[in-house]
Amino acid sequence: MDRCCGAEMTRRDLLRWTVLGAAAWVSWPVLGIEAAPAAATQRAGGVPATAVARLPEWIQRHAARKDKPWALMHAVRALGKGLTTDEGPAADYLCAHFLKEKEVGGHRYLFMPGEIEGHPNTFLKTLLEAGMPLDHPFTAVGRRHTIGDLVASARKLFSFDPDLGPFHTDRDEMAWSIIAFSITTRSGQDVWENAEGREIRFRDVVAAGFSTAEQASADFRAAMERGQMPSWKDRISNFTCGGTHLIYSLAVAVRYGHLGAEGRRRLHDQLALLVWRLKADPYLADRYYEMVDKAYPKAEGGKLYKLDARLKFLGHAFEVLNYVRLYHLFSPSPAQQREIQNAQRLLEAVLVELQQVDMAVVRKTDTKLDKLFAGDVCHAYHGIHMVRGVNQV
Repeated sequence: MDRCCGAEMTRRDLLRWTVLGAAAWVSWPVLGIEAAPAAATQRAGGVPATAVARLPEWIQRHAARKDKPWALMHAVRALGKGLTTDEGPAADYLCAHFLKEKEVGGHRYLFMPGEIEGHPNTFLKTLLEAGMPLDHPFTAVGRRHTIGDLVASARKLFSFDPDLGPFHTDRDEMAWSIIAFSITTRSGQDVWENAEGREIRFRDVVAAGFSTAEQASADFRAAMERGQMPSWKDRISNFTCGGTHLIYSLAVAVRYGHLGAEGRRRLHDQLALLVWRLKADPYLADRYYEMVDKAYPKAEGGKLYKLDARLKFLGHAFEVLNYVRLYHLFSPSPAQQREIQNAQRLLEAVLVELQQVDMAVVRKTDTKLDKLFAGDVCHAYHGIHMVRGVNQV
């Protein structure tokens, strides 16, 4: 489904599960998504109180792992800057052990390697969104630095080619940078020079983000306007986590005033489409896994990839929706509110199912699925439990 966090199964996954069977993966049969137990109707903020209450413990056990820095970053995303390891604050641990330097034009710049953070500036935007101040000190590469130093380095290392088409890989990859620079760049004072001497106009970057999202979801929009479920995924489905990171980044940009009234208008259109996708994307995932079940009827363990597909999209979608709710960027209509409530019920059932999965077995037998669950649970929890001053700046 996407290059980094997709939940579609490979043929190797299917063959593995044909041998293992589902019983090795879950402590009892996976629930039907429409058949959540009665306890799931007891909600806190739209989700069952017991399911949400257990998520921080789940994240501490399965994501906040020093040997998995990518997952640990996601744990900071979920639980906030107060998350600690046995070596102190998790954010400082990540800085000290994984930040590197590179030289460009005779100057040295801090950066987090791509094999650690996954996408450029994921780590930086995570620290900023957790509310870490620019003067926060840390040690990296043997010297003292601040978050502000990391921001300055990110600006210098960032590149943007306005002539690239909307479906170029870079258009997906810039989502995390849009978040980081939206927070640290004033609207109207948004031009700088990178380490290669090229001018960066941040307003152009944000505008390109909007154009990319709009063009990549044109087929979905046409289906929405016809009042029909789509027959196949759109191009935005191939973006990381179905393009939800890009949409979230545009919401952050608008919150900080970038593109002004035009940005607010274009964001409203993207959010309306995202609400429609709350039904469309699970529908398409169901169709995909029905085909998988027919092709590989003995691959029972594939139910876990279906579970993660729903967790991934719904968790990321509610990050967007609760972000714009928190900052008063979107007022859903009564019909849209009903769609949001229906999607909340789907997410409730996913969370109940998730807590029946034996993660110790998953960790031993499928590192890909282990990583998927760790990241997607963290995003879902951040969407469900987005609190200013805790895990949201």
